[in-house]
This record gives sequence, C-alpha cells and structure tokens, in this order.
Amino acid sequence: MPRSPRRQIIQMGGFPAIKTGGPSPYGDLYYGVMEMSWPWFIALVSASFVAINLVFGTIYALLPGAIGTMQPGSVIDGFFFSVDTLGTVGYGVMAPVTRLGHAIAAVEILIGLFFSATITGLIFARFARPRESLIFSEVAVIGRYLGRRALMIRVASKRSRPLADVTAQMSWLETVHLGDGRTFRRLSELPLVRSQNPMLGLAWTLVHILDDDSPVLAALTSESDRFLLTLSISGIDTLLASQSLGGMRYVRETVLIDHEFVDVISEENGTTHLDLRVFHKTVAIAEPVLTIDAP
Repeated sequence: MPRSPRRQIIQMGGFPAIKTGGPSPYGDLYYGVMEMSWPWFIALVSASFVAINLVFGTIYALLPGAIGTMQPGSVIDGFFFSVDTLGTVGYGVMAPVTRLGHAIAAVEILIGLFFSATITGLIFARFARPRESLIFSEVAVIGRYLGRRALMIRVASKRSRPLADVTAQMSWLETVHLGDGRTFRRLSELPLVRSQNPMLGLAWTLVHILDDDSPVLAALTSESDRFLLTLSISGIDTLLASQSLGGMRYVRETVLIDHEFVDVISEENGTTHLDLRVFHKTVAIAEPVLTIDAP
C-alpha cells in the first residue's frame, strides 16, 4: 500500500500554506525536533531515556554475576542500575564486578554523555528561538494620512522592554493574468511611509499610501480574485538579545474602508500611556475616502 504524501504547514508572513510531497522529516532530525511542540518534545526525550535504559537493563539481566548484588535475570534491577549509570549517579548499591560488566557500563556512560549533551543543547536551542512579542491589529483600515488615502495597520510590543532595529514589510497577494490565459500569484511588496523603527516600545502604525490607480484598491473592491494582505515584523529583543519575529494576514473581510484607529497613546502628568484595551477598536470617518460603485 503506497504511503500518503507528507503534508507540511508553512507559515508565510503570517498566513499558513500547505506543502504536499515534501521529503521525509527523518532527513533533518534537528529541524524536526526543533519544530516539535513542547509536549511532543518531552515525550520524545522521555521515550528515548526509557528505551536506552531498557536496552542496557536487559543486557545486564542477561549477564548473571556481572553486576554485584543484582538479582540474576532481573530486568527491573538492570533497568534501575542503568538509570544510575546513565545519569552518573552511582549510589553504590549495585556496581559492576566483572570486566564485561565494567565494559558495558563504560559504553553506557559514554552514550549518556552524548545523550545529556544533546538534550541540553536542544533545550537551550528551543528556548533561544525567536519569540513573537508583538500584537497586531485585528483589522486593517483605509483612511486618511496627511490628507492622502492610505492603508494602515497597527502593531504594538507586548513586553516591557522595547524592540530595537525593527523592520516591517507589507505585501499583498497579487494575481497576474497572462496573455495566454494562464494566471499566477505572487507576493508583491507595498512601500511604507516608514518601514524601519529604531526602537519599538509602544505602538506603531504602518502606512501605505494608496494612489487612485492602486492595484490593491482594485483587488480589494473586486470579488473575482482572492485578496490577501500580509505584514511581517522583525526586531531585536533588548532584554534577551535575540531576534523577535511576528506576522499577520488580512483578508478582504478584515480590511475596513473609511475607518481609522482609536488613539491608544495618551499623556497624563508627563507620563506616556499605552491602552491596549482599545488597541483593535476603530471608528468610521465622516468623509469617505473610497467610494465603491454598485455593480
């Protein structure tokens, strides 16, 4: 019976895609382990620990007299002696008494060194992975920016320490129709009024100016093609000194026309306040910036 092709969920700028028919995950074990969720990782480490000790425990049980004070043929005694040996605990209750027993214990100690170092490295690498520390507005809005029509998305930092050297990239899924009737899609970058922020500690509104002939407007007001807008953010966490990444996607239903974001930053007694309770709130503007003709 043929095996079903492998399916992978790929995160592309905040929106998922599915890749079918990729190579086996066993070809890159490190990446596969790093990609695991914490419960699966803990289960894998626990299963490996039990398997190693069970194998050596069985070997010790098959060698009567190799381990002193161990009940002959007892896999349970061999298992717990293996645990003591693998962890280099050595309680002294059971110990090798023959050269063969010493040799097997030495091999297990060597394997234990590799096992402990590998698991320690994996745990550190998992904790050191880039963490998402950003909040994205649930909707994008089309309103006014300095008297011009603009597409805007808001982002804020969730942590008490700011992000440094923050870079933002806004893109949309453009559908290109070829002359021979074929079509293909590509993520096209949208220029921002400001795409870099030296220090993001509060909120930041990303602004893309919309021209009258903007293809984004044409795609947004057309129901014939799929509309998808993506935003990707990267920066350096100033506390952890590690990279922080984040992304969000917006479909046609989450882009509000003739709206603006409610202010979230205020000044009180000389102190700046950021109110995340109204971070996602918008209000309709009195003067429409985009009129959609009825079909």
